[in-house]
Amino acid sequence: MKYMFLIISLFTLFTNKQELNYEYFDSQIEISINNIKNEKKEYSDYLKKNFFNGESKKTIAKKLNKYLNSTLKNKGEYIVDYSLKVGMDPYLATAVMLQETGCKWTCSYLTRVCNNVGGNKGSPSCNGGSYRRFDSIEDGIKFAINKLNSYYKKGYKTPKQINPFYASDKTWYKKINNYMKLLKG
Repeated sequence: MKYMFLIISLFTLFTNKQELNYEYFDSQIEISINNIKNEKKEYSDYLKKNFFNGESKKTIAKKLNKYLNSTLKNKGEYIVDYSLKVGMDPYLATAVMLQETGCKWTCSYLTRVCNNVGGNKGSPSCNGGSYRRFDSIEDGIKFAINKLNSYYKKGYKTPKQINPFYASDKTWYKKINNYMKLLKG
């Protein structure tokens, strides 16, 4: 709106003179249009960083924290921040973590001792087993989100689409959907 006022003001200013400087007028309009485009992009970037499906990060984190207990207690904000940073659905990421860890109640041994929130195998090994150990719970969260996001980037955006790649349990996706409904409230 302020740019429209600027354009009208410029037009009025120039039309009151006997000789119009069209080049200058055109350049001022171009500058105004570029400013509008830049502000629109900045606003779009702000929305991507701070909102998901119309909900603020704060609102989502509060919803997640209601169901994150034990080792994941109060990690909702971290999960939301990192999920949105990489372009991942924070509800899906958290639902998978809850399914894999049991952290809706008391987190599994693997989560409490090894910071493994996704049932991820590999090295470095956790206590000599086949499951991977992470140095911090945040590292475990990042790894789990990145793993899910690798499917997400390939177009597998629903639990049902991800199921064949992620879990051998053919009903895994139903459990994830139930957690997502619970988290979204």
